[in-house]
Amino acid sequence: MRFASASQKHFRLPALLAFAVLIWTFATGRWTLASWQTPAAYSVDALEVLARFKLSGDAGVGILFNKVMPHLGEPWRADWSAYPMPDAIVFILFGKLAKITGLIAASNLALLAAHLAAIATFYACSRALGHRPAYAAAAALLFGFSYYNRHRGLSHYSFTLSYVVPAQLLSAWLIGSSQQFLKCRGWCAFCLATAVATGTGSPYFSFGFCQLLALALVYQAVTRRQRRNLIMGVACLAVLAAALFATNYSAILRLCGGEHGLLERNYASTEIYGLRPIEFFIPPPFHRWPLAAGIGARYAIETSLKGELFFPYFGIAGICGVVVLGITTIKATIRQRLGLRPAYAALFGWLTFFFIVGGLNSLLAFAGIDLFRAGNRYSIYLLAIALLALTSWASGRSRHLPAWPTTVFAILATLIGLWDQLPRRPFAADRANLLRKVSDDQLVAAQLDKQLPLGAAVFQLPVVPFLEQPPVNGMTDYELFRPWLFSKNANFSYGLLAGEKALRWEKWIAGRPAGEMCAALEKAGYAAIYLHKKAYLDAGAALRKQLLALGRNEIVDAGDHLVFALKPSSTPVLPDVNAEWLGDTWTGSPTSPDELHLYAENGWFPAERNSGELWRWAGGNATLAIWNPGNRPITVTMEFIASTLEPGEVTASLDDRNIWQVAAGQIPKGVVNLELTLQPGTNRIHFHYSGRVTRPSATDRRLLGFQLANLRLKR
Repeated sequence: MRFASASQKHFRLPALLAFAVLIWTFATGRWTLASWQTPAAYSVDALEVLARFKLSGDAGVGILFNKVMPHLGEPWRADWSAYPMPDAIVFILFGKLAKITGLIAASNLALLAAHLAAIATFYACSRALGHRPAYAAAAALLFGFSYYNRHRGLSHYSFTLSYVVPAQLLSAWLIGSSQQFLKCRGWCAFCLATAVATGTGSPYFSFGFCQLLALALVYQAVTRRQRRNLIMGVACLAVLAAALFATNYSAILRLCGGEHGLLERNYASTEIYGLRPIEFFIPPPFHRWPLAAGIGARYAIETSLKGELFFPYFGIAGICGVVVLGITTIKATIRQRLGLRPAYAALFGWLTFFFIVGGLNSLLAFAGIDLFRAGNRYSIYLLAIALLALTSWASGRSRHLPAWPTTVFAILATLIGLWDQLPRRPFAADRANLLRKVSDDQLVAAQLDKQLPLGAAVFQLPVVPFLEQPPVNGMTDYELFRPWLFSKNANFSYGLLAGEKALRWEKWIAGRPAGEMCAALEKAGYAAIYLHKKAYLDAGAALRKQLLALGRNEIVDAGDHLVFALKPSSTPVLPDVNAEWLGDTWTGSPTSPDELHLYAENGWFPAERNSGELWRWAGGNATLAIWNPGNRPITVTMEFIASTLEPGEVTASLDDRNIWQVAAGQIPKGVVNLELTLQPGTNRIHFHYSGRVTRPSATDRRLLGFQLANLRLKR
């Protein structure tokens, strides 16, 4: 057997990465400068990722310590302290690069870098485990260009940065069972560096590494109990926790302080987004092979769990790895030689059992620990294990063969695997549509920067909070970022998190007549009003007509965007966003401070309407606020119809005094009339339901308890 020289060994990884660049360039069709200015994706989550690149580039390292976002949430500034922002260092680096190459080109380079990092890390870890170079390179390419990594892409960029997964597995194996490796300082540094990289990345990967380290420490403690390994395992846990807290401390503190409502997480999410092993083997409906695509299309129709379908697909190579892993485990069991070393089968079984629908992760969510709802996102760990197991098996079977036949076989396997995993190149029409959107947005930004004063505030319609919001007619989430992504001078009102008091005023003023809205915005210092056409059934035609009639000049009309100039006050005065009368009105329609009105303050779901009736559901507790605009107490009658989804007692109290109570199963069928004495300002009625909250259907994710319908006040 001819051994490779040192120069050949050092040449292998650069050659592998160069080959990976060619594969990625071919698969994405990025051969021209124009193609690099076309985004990989430009809707929903991809827009949020692009916004983070821009924000990180503008703020630099300061974004690690100050979560007040410049140029967003104007004039109050958007505070994202409660929002976890993983991979901050990566976003800062490519955000700075965007100032040189442009935002879109930088995002494409960031995607390429994520794939290259995954390939390099997997190859290095595979070689460290003693696998043959050709097989290690083939498996690394198939891991880096796996369906998971390619289709998480820009929209789920923090998960595309899966390069930490092979490093986590190797670190856990070193801590759990190595006898000699950790005597080398280089391997100790590798384990600690893996902990740092994981802690600064997605919390999902931190949770995965915590499990791997815990399992490694338990195994080490009950077997060899080597002091060096135990110390390194504990040190990695400590470094992981420190890195995770350092990059997400503000969000962690807010979460510990009880702010759980920013992101909707519940037990049902662990089923919708849970790990389903069948999806390891189900190809996507747009697979190159029509037969495989048909299988995926049928699965998409028949499954009732629609969350993030097909991301766990292992591809041909990964499936072969599962088969090899299964056969070797069965053989070892029959021969009574089954053990925990090597740990491929043990870890594959543990992670599957933990994150499968109805597994331990679901049990934790049912107990209230529901932060890591999407168990299918851990399929990348299982894929890495399957590919490492396959590479180990192939290396062992071919250990007596010369290099050239293994290289030829590895190349053939790589080509077949890439054909299976890589999607068809983007259609020219799709790419042209993306480029047109970007061009429209760049035009809008350029016009705003040209026609508005430096630092001018732009009020955006419709008013929606930042982060995971449902579509507004044709406008999907995060689309209000689009005019800001390419602007250099303008500030925008979008970006406030749900629950911010300033957002209440924005919603209120957006619902007032056009004249009153413009006057209030100009008084607050806004220089322009922006309409996203897709949010309006008439593409904003009615409001456009009103603004033109008021003498406001149209300064931009491009694509989905419409902008009118306002006449900002030279001495702007910000409104009082803490005013008690600002809130979510019971009907959803805006009111004013001089009106007697009802507000759905806490615990209520959005209003629903049908045939002239209006109602709101609540879970177990909800607060109804009544605004008395006068300066003396008044007496009113509150009418409503109450009902519950399950039998249970419902009570209502005002000023700690019980004003209404019905026992379980005795909810009145007719109209309830309550006579109330309201003090000036806000009066709060607290409702409590003692029965079981439940879901009304398999597709409705709400947990409902009781309902109030046709609620009104009579003086």
